[in-house]
Amino acid sequence: MKLTVIGLFAALLMIAPHTIIAQESTDEPEDESLVLLWEQIAAQPQDAAIGCIPLNDPAGAVLYNADERFPLASVTKLLIFIEYARRIDLGMISRDAMVDVSTLDRYNLPRTDRGAYDRFMAQYPDDIEQISLWEVAVGMIQYSSNAASDYLLDLLEPVDWDALYRILSLTSTDAPHSLTMIPLLMNNHDTGNASMDDVAALSVELGETYLDWYVQDEDWREAEIAYRGQRGRQFPAWDVQTAILEQVTASGTVRDFLAVLTTIYSYDNRLSEHVKSMVRGAMRWRENAFINDEYFEYGSKLGFYSGGTLTLVAYGYPYGGVPVISATFLRDIPRNRYNRLLELDSIGNFAHWMNFNGCAELTDSLESRVDFPAALDQSR
Repeated sequence: MKLTVIGLFAALLMIAPHTIIAQESTDEPEDESLVLLWEQIAAQPQDAAIGCIPLNDPAGAVLYNADERFPLASVTKLLIFIEYARRIDLGMISRDAMVDVSTLDRYNLPRTDRGAYDRFMAQYPDDIEQISLWEVAVGMIQYSSNAASDYLLDLLEPVDWDALYRILSLTSTDAPHSLTMIPLLMNNHDTGNASMDDVAALSVELGETYLDWYVQDEDWREAEIAYRGQRGRQFPAWDVQTAILEQVTASGTVRDFLAVLTTIYSYDNRLSEHVKSMVRGAMRWRENAFINDEYFEYGSKLGFYSGGTLTLVAYGYPYGGVPVISATFLRDIPRNRYNRLLELDSIGNFAHWMNFNGCAELTDSLESRVDFPAALDQSR
């Protein structure tokens, strides 16, 4: 299933695979959601990167800032899932392996994932003791549970990310790390809220250490849960969050993630058909009237994080259209606009707009709004 936000972080509609925000819009392209997204791109063109490729005509690709590195947030979960699927395909992991829910629970840090883990677990009886590892992995994609991704990442270690990146032709993307480390770097019971002066000393290694303490050290864990349960601000100032996302967390490029999507959704044989089928199945939207009415197939992975990062990679094959892959990365979005973009699912509507016009209108739309057309590249 996939979750739709109707009203900011409120009433959620269960639909097919995605992260937290999903897609119900059937409005025309100039609806509020797209107007707001284009306003953000025009206001901060250096903080947007877009790529759109019609798979039946790659020469029609439109790439904007495609080689600029952006914070990825939960889009990295797609890479974790691909590695997991490869392990199944190679016989290294059983798809039927079971996970103790009590162990998975230890990776859940309250008040940090907008309820994704709780919604994921709500599909099971309250007293369930085990679920399959496959369900954990799919929950990582469809519900965007950070607990699921962090558990799976620990289980897969050590991972030869360089080997996977060679298969996928990735050249400018960091290795995935735990997602729960981000709120722990921003604020925990030992350090309090981070300030701008603290950012230079923060690192992935420190964040992973905090997560290890949270999972393994009972005293530290209980103190952190009690701290998170207090009323008051759970995150530092917006500009500090932005700095942590951009300077500490995993980043990558639109070009790299278009390469990932090409490998998954084309006849490319670098991944086996079995692996591609598993990945497509996890990303695919089902049980959504709009998607079912408009598409042969639609799949996507969303990422976002407080501090102004919003990312989406998507595949769409609309009825009467052509198959399209796209990636849209935004960073340093002002708080109020970020919240409204999430509420309207602007980035999801943008992917549909690109799908329905086969990338054809993207060039003109970009050139009419940004001041440095040299960054617009229609070649691959």
